[in-house]
Amino acid sequence: MLSLKTRSQSGFLVANLAIISGIAATLFLAFATYLWSQGVFESEDEQIKKLTAAIIPDNSVVLDRSGAKIGEYFSYYHVQVPFDQIPKPMINALLAVEDRKFFEHDGVNWRSIGRAFLSVATSGRLKQGGSTLTMQLVKNYLLTREKKVSRKLREIILAYYAEKNLSKERILELYLNTMYMGHGAYGVGAASMVYFGRPLSELSLAEFALLAGLFQAPSAYDPHKNPAAAIRRQHIVLDAMLAAQLTTKDHIAAAKNKPLEFKPWIPINETVAPFFVAWIRGEVERLLGEDEMVLNDKGYKITTTLDRTYQEIANKAVADNVAPLDAIQAQINSKKKRKIPERIEAAILATDPRSGAVLAMVGGRNFRESQFNRTITSKRSPGSSFKPVLFSLAMEKGMTWADLVFVSPIDVGGFRPKNHKGDDMTEVTLIKALARSMNTPVVSLAQKLGMKNVIDRAELMGVKSPMKLETGVAIGGFSASMMDVDAIYRTIANDGNRFETYAITKIEDRAGKVLYQFDPASQPPIQVFSPEIAALVRSGLQAVLTHGTGSAVSYMSPYAAGKTGTSDDSRDNWFAGFTRDLVAVTWVGGDANSSLGDAASGSSLALPIWKQFLDGLTQVGLPTTPWATPDALTAVTIDPDYGSPVDQGVSALFYKNKVPKKSQASDDMKSLKQDKGSYRELKIGD
Repeated sequence: MLSLKTRSQSGFLVANLAIISGIAATLFLAFATYLWSQGVFESEDEQIKKLTAAIIPDNSVVLDRSGAKIGEYFSYYHVQVPFDQIPKPMINALLAVEDRKFFEHDGVNWRSIGRAFLSVATSGRLKQGGSTLTMQLVKNYLLTREKKVSRKLREIILAYYAEKNLSKERILELYLNTMYMGHGAYGVGAASMVYFGRPLSELSLAEFALLAGLFQAPSAYDPHKNPAAAIRRQHIVLDAMLAAQLTTKDHIAAAKNKPLEFKPWIPINETVAPFFVAWIRGEVERLLGEDEMVLNDKGYKITTTLDRTYQEIANKAVADNVAPLDAIQAQINSKKKRKIPERIEAAILATDPRSGAVLAMVGGRNFRESQFNRTITSKRSPGSSFKPVLFSLAMEKGMTWADLVFVSPIDVGGFRPKNHKGDDMTEVTLIKALARSMNTPVVSLAQKLGMKNVIDRAELMGVKSPMKLETGVAIGGFSASMMDVDAIYRTIANDGNRFETYAITKIEDRAGKVLYQFDPASQPPIQVFSPEIAALVRSGLQAVLTHGTGSAVSYMSPYAAGKTGTSDDSRDNWFAGFTRDLVAVTWVGGDANSSLGDAASGSSLALPIWKQFLDGLTQVGLPTTPWATPDALTAVTIDPDYGSPVDQGVSALFYKNKVPKKSQASDDMKSLKQDKGSYRELKIGD
């Protein structure tokens, strides 16, 4: 029999065990209730679906006409790299330092988890550690980053189910493409560009190891900010690869000794064609009919008409000719002491006259300083660059380059146009009036042709900006865009046929489905005038280069033609020119529309930019084939003052039945040249 003492002790133990069990049960229930309240035991189905149906964010890219990348749209910088395109050394470096047992566990490394929870017991808090790549992925993709036991347990559960529903390769693909890697980059593809300026496929083992080291603490190991710490972490990764037998000692030694060059990351949107890429965003939204559509991260591929080589030459042409602009800007701002300083800007627009495709676009000198696109949005006076509109109409009405028009000062209802540089004489040929950019004969011509007819012709040639029925429009006295001026010259360059401007040829979604496609062959041209009229006008614009305001590029006259433009007080300065294959318009002016001074003109400011651009293009293969003369026309050398045929003069095209003949009248006119008394006022009423 048990003694009373023994029975007493046994009862005490039973009672204590009951109390302890009750306390334990209560604590367990409380803990379970807590975990339930924290969502640890919530259904994993919806969460796992987020992973199984996950679409890896990817930048929408803008491509030039040959497929070269020129821009991208993103909220967070991604460069998606499919698993089969991720280099094996990149994967090995990641696994060596983050999860060597990745291909062996079922989402959870229980030994590591045990160490992690042991830290809770010894330190009273949950330290970082114990997470597999799968657990890191579900934490990043599905959970918060707070360090709580409940979150850790939820992470374990979700990791287990993730492994049941996703392949190891898919988990790695998601991990390597979505994890934050510092400096605004998400995924190894983006990090490769941000830190090394090259795609992932071009990196070395040393560079892969550095990227793998970033996953633990992107900010701490950012090589742009902490290069020494980044290198130390890289060496840890390399040593881990050796310990895991994922590479050889020789490869590790070579990688550690390889100097790394970290390139400051400048988004491509700010370097190649920033104004064009910004404009294209709006064009895509317009074409797809979704005003509120967000292109960022959709992975769209947008193929455009822009030529990256042409664009880079255009960028350089502007950058190399800023010295005179800076001097004018400094002079204006020092005199006027503006609250907002004047910006003297320059712009280039280049298109293909045979299709209307935009080939290059420089909307200003510095996109970072000003995103205002002067090729699209700005409306400025085109000045004399508008005059070919009138001359095309004059040629169509039967006039020739040898015809004479008045130059003397005229008054049109109070409008008194002036000529540049004192060009005062009684009469002048049309060819000289155009070459010397004289205003009074053009106004006389406009009165003869009728301003309504001039405006109608301008609209037919592609001018979309409104024009009032005023005589000043004849010499560019209205507000037009560079697109308007470009359309005028495209019409002439393309034998009188005009195509509408376009810049996007195809838009595809990330799966390759075509959302929009444009076939230039499907766009019928608008015939404005005949090829013969186009050739006549072109020959006059060639004379601008040989004998006029474009003489700085006279050597281009066999294959190029163009016209300067300078508005009142030199506020706007233009040169618009073309070859058989290209139209290029350059503009220089102040954003606040200031006068640039007496020395400023289209010849002195815009033409040098145009010249460098065209010279650069011919060096990379822009054809310099001379134009063919239509059968109905013939070239004649005439006296630019009197229009009669001469041996030495200016060459222009004429209809064969309208070839000028030498006459006594032209000889008589020569005797009036020095007779100032022969000048006379011409009054033309409205």
